[in-house]
This record gives sequence, structure tokens and C-alpha cells, in this order.
Amino acid sequence: MPPALLPTQKVSLHDLIDQARTRSQEPGYNAEHGVLDLGWEDFHGHVDRFLKAIDEYTLRAKKEIAARASDHTASVRELAAKKDETERQIQLEQQRERDMLMTIEVERRTMTDITSSLSRLNAALGRVRDQGAALDSDISGVRKESRAERATKDRQAKVLAEMRAQDERQLQVIEDALGLTITGVGANRLLLMFTLIDPAAPMREFSFVIDVSGQDYSVPQCDPPVASMPDLVAQLNADRDLHTFIKRVRKAFVALVGPPPGKFDDLSGPSSRTPPIPAAESSTPPSAASRAPEATLIDI
Repeated sequence: MPPALLPTQKVSLHDLIDQARTRSQEPGYNAEHGVLDLGWEDFHGHVDRFLKAIDEYTLRAKKEIAARASDHTASVRELAAKKDETERQIQLEQQRERDMLMTIEVERRTMTDITSSLSRLNAALGRVRDQGAALDSDISGVRKESRAERATKDRQAKVLAEMRAQDERQLQVIEDALGLTITGVGANRLLLMFTLIDPAAPMREFSFVIDVSGQDYSVPQCDPPVASMPDLVAQLNADRDLHTFIKRVRKAFVALVGPPPGKFDDLSGPSSRTPPIPAAESSTPPSAASRAPEATLIDI
């Protein structure tokens, strides 16, 4: 059986050098026996410089490592801050994206509603255009009818104007011949004015106002006054003959003046005629007398 091996011991160079240095300093040590000159001093200096260089390198390495660790820590902190900021920006962008998607959905629904409304409006517009076309056609027809009606009305107005002018001329001739003018002076009142009664003053006016508003006639005004006017009004309300009443009032005016019977004095009935007046006795100008119709007041 082989002998057991002794456990190995770790021996360092420093330990060997220290042991040799200790032995050389012991008393009775013979330097001639077993002394080996290893150049210890140079080696020791070299080793010291090496160790010092190792220490300086280690120190520089530690400082470099510490600086790098500090830079790394700062970089990690900065990266962490950037990461947090990036995550915050991502969250914001995600929220914006959700908001944008919601907005897009709302706009899509709105666009759908607008499209539907536009379709309905287009349909309504089509109906309105059809109605407009029909109305244009109707308006065109109405305009044609209106132009035709206006032309007819214009022709009628022209004819009526001509007739009115002719009637006014004839009325003026009649008024000049008869000496009677009838004018409205209010609601349901007529002013009757006579001339050609007083031979001394043919243009002297004799007038009275007759009120026809009630069931019975009345004469609220008479110039000059006629004493028999109440009896004449009572007879008018009895027989309801207005034309005869006007002739009677004229006779009363003539009686006030008292001249002999003239042109319009003998107006006894609807069939009576006025006798022709000699040219020397007529107060009407020859031209007017030639145009005046030979008719009684009742016929007019």
C-alpha cells in the first residue's frame, strides 16, 4: 500500500524570501555554505515596483469601474426616466387613439345620418322641383290669362273712360240746359241745386238737402227757405215719388221769385214735354241749346 501523500501547502514567493532573509540574520550562519546570490535587491525592487504598478492599476481600475458604474447608474436612471416618459407618451397616444377611434365612430354615425338625411332631402328636392315645374306651368298659364284679362280690362277701362267722358259732356249739357246739379254731401244725403230760376240772375242758386237715410224722407236744409216744404215732404213720404217732389220744390222756388212761367215751369207729369224756347228768350248759349235734349226732368 503506498504511503499517504502529505497535504500540499501553498507557498508564496514572499514567504520564501522572508525565510531566506531570516536565516541569513541568524548567529553562526555561514554565508559560504549554501548561499545563492539571486540578486534579491534588484528583484525585490522590481517586485515592489510591479506590485506598486499592480496596486496603481487596481486603483485606476477601481476608479474607472466606479466611474463607469456611476455613469452606468446615471445612464440607467436616465433610461428609466426615458422609459417612464416613453410609457407615459405611449399611454397618452393610446388614449388619443381611443379618443380618435371614438371620434371616428361618432363621425361615421354622423356621416351615416347625414347621408340618410341627404338622400331624403334629395328626394324632397326632386318632388319640390316637380312641383316647381308644375307651378311654373300653372304660373305661365295664369300669366297668359292675366295678360288676356288685363287686356280685356284695359279695353273695358278705355271704353268706360270714353263713355264717362261722353256722359260728363252730356251731363254738363243737361245741367246747363236744366239748371239742376245733384251732389252727395255725406252719408245718405243729396244736395240738389237749381239755377235758371231767377230771370234777373240766372246763375242764382236755389238748393235744398234731402236725407234718405231713414224710412221717411226729410229736408234738413233749404236755401232760400220754402214755407210749404213740410207739406211737400209729407206728400213725398206719402206717395214716395221723388221725381215729382223735385219738380214741386222747383215750382216753390219759382214761386218765391215770381216771374212768368219759363222753360222748366210746366213739369206737370212724366209724359209732358218742354215747349221749344225762342232764341231771343233762351238764356242758354246757342251751342248748348242745340245740344240740350228736349226731355223732362223725370225722364232724365
